[in-house]
Amino acid sequence: MASSAVDPAWDDPDDEDRWVPDVGDEYDMPADVDAAFRTVRRVAVGHFVVFLGVVVAVPILTLTVDWWSEGRLVGGMTPSFVMAAVGLYVFFFLLAAAAATLSNAVEDRMLGAPEQETPDSGGEKS
Repeated sequence: MASSAVDPAWDDPDDEDRWVPDVGDEYDMPADVDAAFRTVRRVAVGHFVVFLGVVVAVPILTLTVDWWSEGRLVGGMTPSFVMAAVGLYVFFFLLAAAAATLSNAVEDRMLGAPEQETPDSGGEKS
């Protein structure tokens, strides 16, 4: 079998079909992964509720508040038009950035990251 320059994630040390994890690999416990999944799911549901609230608020404001659909802003545009033309896109971008940042932070904090070697440690892991 041809060898590659990359070490495999699994190693067969004695060639007897007993594959074991490569030394140095780090694994998260299933309970930790499950807890992280549940937390990230709560974050996603919370962001979805905010998204849904803002998207539903635009037509509700149009139907209930006269100023929202009859008022004039810069260039004669109504607040409803400005919200639909620009405001929602800005909101979607900010919400997506916030959701991604928070989800990544939760996952990194709960599961951790692989240990990195520091240049001044002489090969020791930090």
